[in-house]
Amino acid sequence: MKEVMAIIRRHRVKETIHALSEIGVDSVTVHSVNGRGKQRGAIMGSIDPYVPDTIEYVSKIYTSPTPSSMAGDSTLTKPVIWMPKNLLDIVVSDVPVEKVVQAIMDQNRSGRHGDGKIFVLPVGDAVRIRTGDTGDAAIV
Repeated sequence: MKEVMAIIRRHRVKETIHALSEIGVDSVTVHSVNGRGKQRGAIMGSIDPYVPDTIEYVSKIYTSPTPSSMAGDSTLTKPVIWMPKNLLDIVVSDVPVEKVVQAIMDQNRSGRHGDGKIFVLPVGDAVRIRTGDTGDAAIV
């Protein structure tokens, strides 16, 4: 048994799960996560010089967190915004792990920073709580 952990963009979850079901993977756990990679998250660029004179815009400015307020007492030289992503957890034994990894890559590779990461880990054992089944029988 292997566990495949994939960190992907949020808008690609539906397509990824569909591709996994086409190769026979039906059990997927999806987590909402925040993180950063080598780029250290999204860095706020210059502020838009056009400021419309509306209450909605002004209230949005003052109620939305800014990168500097999110950085707080950090020693970082640039403010960091954690990037929202989804983490897919998949445990497989019937489907070859290479097919699972390839299906995830096919749906998420754009060639740009932030496409995500895939981790493959060994699973020692599994237990289905309801029946007490162990091993491969517990994940099928």
